[in-house]
Amino acid sequence: MTFIHLIVLVFFTSGVHVSLQSDGSSWTYTGENGPENWGAVCTNGKHQSPIDIISEDAIKLDLGSLKFTRYDFAYEATLVNNGHSVQITLSGVSLYLNGGGLNSTYNFEQMHFHWGAEHTIDGHRDVLELHLVHFDKKYDNVSIAAQHENGVVVIAVLFKLSDRDNKDLDPIIQATEMVGSQWVGTTRAKIQQKIIPQLLLPKDKTSFYKYQGSLTTPGCQETVTWFIFTEKLTVSLEQLRVFQRLETPQGPLLFNYRPIQPSNNRKIYHHLIGYSSSSITLTSNLTHITLLLLISLLSYSHNF
Repeated sequence: MTFIHLIVLVFFTSGVHVSLQSDGSSWTYTGENGPENWGAVCTNGKHQSPIDIISEDAIKLDLGSLKFTRYDFAYEATLVNNGHSVQITLSGVSLYLNGGGLNSTYNFEQMHFHWGAEHTIDGHRDVLELHLVHFDKKYDNVSIAAQHENGVVVIAVLFKLSDRDNKDLDPIIQATEMVGSQWVGTTRAKIQQKIIPQLLLPKDKTSFYKYQGSLTTPGCQETVTWFIFTEKLTVSLEQLRVFQRLETPQGPLLFNYRPIQPSNNRKIYHHLIGYSSSSITLTSNLTHITLLLLISLLSYSHNF
């Protein structure tokens, strides 16, 4: 791809980040403008993301299934190199999300990637994490929603390494190569194949973690409900390296994950069909009764 060809695809805009992130030069993932110096809520907040999820400590509960509407449609899509990630927006009819214990319906806004993964499970960091960002439909846009409690919902999908390319990622990888070869300001390119969002979700949607947290980029608003699927998709090393070669004002973006934040005793739920607080109580009671019976039997046997 020639430099002239790339320039044709370049658009210098101030609104690319949907106002969830500040200007591309004002914060980074390393150096003096790195996460430890993001300031404000990013530094002082008590419900920040991402976190390490300890699977054994998660509260098992049937939260209700997540419902993805129009995720099986094919959409024309545009990919942007905003200096912090590659962000994908879709064109066409709206798609939205509800269920999973949510009290409202949430409109899809955009999706973007982090390499390596931002959330860790039992201390393990995967190589890639996809965020699908939604905002409460009662607000005009995601920027306004992010200022209100429970205004934003993010679906997180983790990826593990495979020796085979993930074909569903190929159109995104190709567009990333187009906008990532050199930094000439914020750049965008049309993805050459239509995107079916459902193909970027795991087939098994019955197991996921849920907790209340924040945006993982400045200004780190603590208004986000997070859902992290336990089933992982795959990405090849060759595909991952395309993301790692993405050019930014600071050079190639080798990684773009925020360090793990303290959980501060937040409740983390593990959605599993059929689990309820009553069934947990019943199980506990049955265990207690069984132990009492065993003690009684042992005492009776001892007397004889």
